[in-house]
Amino acid sequence: MSFSIEKATAGYDDVLLRLYKVVAEFPDGIIRKNDEITSDYIESFYSKSLKKGLMFFAKKDGMIIGEIHAYTPDILAFQHILTDLTIVIHPDFQGRGVGRKLFKAFLQEVSERLKHILRIELYTREHNSRNVAFYESLGFINEGRQKHKIFLSPNKL
Repeated sequence: MSFSIEKATAGYDDVLLRLYKVVAEFPDGIIRKNDEITSDYIESFYSKSLKKGLMFFAKKDGMIIGEIHAYTPDILAFQHILTDLTIVIHPDFQGRGVGRKLFKAFLQEVSERLKHILRIELYTREHNSRNVAFYESLGFINEGRQKHKIFLSPNKL
């Protein structure tokens, strides 16, 4: 399957909203529930990532099928961190290398052009062994369990 990876640009708010809503419908697709994915949520991470972070799109035939982003917090002491890293891949394209290619482009950009970034942070649910293994395969390190960091609904306890 051929697709391209591009540095994100402005103007895709509605497209990202639809992508995130689709991904949220699948178990462990994203940490947010569908009703938490709003225009305000999209605008917030989108603007932060474009202004003081990094964001890439995966596109196939002009359609955004995946997205990755993270941004630097406002606190000066944390300017060496990209945090709240989030990646979403449209369910129809998961398991086809889209996420890995997005991550590699993201990490390469950090390595080559954002040399002041010393840390990239993401959160995932411990029971999501597929995602945990994926992140570890990219070099991420589990720095410990953050008990009660992520709320689990009663059916996940």
